[in-house]
Amino acid sequence: MSLADEWGGDGITVNCLAPGWFKTMQNAVLYENEAWVEYLKDRIPLKRPGQPNDLNGAIVFLASEASAYITGQTLLVDGGISTGATKATITE
Repeated sequence: MSLADEWGGDGITVNCLAPGWFKTMQNAVLYENEAWVEYLKDRIPLKRPGQPNDLNGAIVFLASEASAYITGQTLLVDGGISTGATKATITE
């Protein structure tokens, strides 16, 4: 946000792309544990970890003129896990 403030006067936008759970070389060992993967999927509203192509739309958007008036923002691409929602409960 401070860079967005500092560079905005020069017409430069600064945003953050924040991916959620994606399998990488660093965390691949976690994905070998089926119980952990099920635990993770249960907490992601979309019920799956991210796939690399899930980032494409956000990247294209932030690199395009469509986001020209967006700066200092964090765009979460996390399947909804940051919402804190795990299971909806319907009460009457």
